Amino acid sequence: MPLSTPASSPVSTDEAWALATHPERLIGMQTSHNFRDLGGYPTANGHMKWGVLFRADSMHHLNDADLALIGELGIRNVVDLRSADELRDRGQFPVDKYEVNFHNHSILDLTWSEDDVPVTDDPMEFLLWAYPEMLGNGSTRFADAVKTLANANGPTIFHCAAGKDRTGLLAMMVLGSLGCDHEYIIADYEQSDSAMERLTNWAKSHSKELADRIGVTPASFLRADGRAMRIIIDGLVAEHGSLRNYTKAIGVSEETLVELEQKLVQ
Repeated sequence: MPLSTPASSPVSTDEAWALATHPERLIGMQTSHNFRDLGGYPTANGHMKWGVLFRADSMHHLNDADLALIGELGIRNVVDLRSADELRDRGQFPVDKYEVNFHNHSILDLTWSEDDVPVTDDPMEFLLWAYPEMLGNGSTRFADAVKTLANANGPTIFHCAAGKDRTGLLAMMVLGSLGCDHEYIIADYEQSDSAMERLTNWAKSHSKELADRIGVTPASFLRADGRAMRIIIDGLVAEHGSLRNYTKAIGVSEETLVELEQKLVQ
């Protein structure tokens, strides 16, 4: 459900939620469950183009029908935010079946385990620990990913494992740097909550290995609580003045952001 909107925002949560759930946003795939178009969101100088930038969960197990859909979308670039271990153990986008420009920007050297995170059943507590850790340790890697998106020619997908955390933070930087109202960023992030349910249900009948992993994953890992994203955004804006300034502070030049806007905004 959409959250309440602070009085300072010109965009209502209902308006943001309506656009985040636009019927053209979710790409109906069989083996990818959080594959969404980032088109249509208002920016400082226009709107995000449809069919140019997509966010997603894992791409390594795409079947032939989903690869055919990738072809229909004209995808030319894939930016994988997972670790080297994840690529080795679980695979990557099947470039042998569908050729793309493949880029790996590993945000985390190691994925989280129950041993190195706070013991909590509260998604807010977990996310407010995890996201500052990820932003602090992976800032230059996020910056490199933004640069890759700016330099990419043709439609591009960026993704991690669930398409929620690493992908959600990169989406925040991209949309925020282009002047998208924070309510849209939060509403877009919240769509990963239902995607996690779709992923969990699919794994039960199609992937025992994934279902087993999800089964031992703390419930707090599996939520996309928009309140946490709001607090993260508010903290970055308080420190840097804007999400665009934050993205520049971690190493993305103004020239790169201009190029990003030229590619993504109409």
